[in-house]
Amino acid sequence: MRALIEAIKTVRARRRAAKGGLRSYTVVLDWATKEYAHYATEVVQVRAASPLAAEMAAYLQAAEANAHHVDQFEQAVTGRDLVIVAGQLFKHIATFPGTQYAIQSDKF
Repeated sequence: MRALIEAIKTVRARRRAAKGGLRSYTVVLDWATKEYAHYATEVVQVRAASPLAAEMAAYLQAAEANAHHVDQFEQAVTGRDLVIVAGQLFKHIATFPGTQYAIQSDKF
């Protein structure tokens, strides 16, 4: 029964995406390993059909952006491998609907 429900959700998400139902999301990822803890938090804007799809797209985008200076990403060749490695190196903090930007001000 659970597999049927997940299959229905997947079909609905694909139909929304096919109809142009992609929405903007902002995903915040932080480095989970001590080796890269000094790196800045990744704030990624993506377009996806659901928050989960946005999280996966953010993992891929962050992995591609950091591939040139993170050894684990250089070993991964395909997008699927990059997402798996990114899931091990990043910690998901939050997903916000819409495009959000960090505010930098001296007043806070």
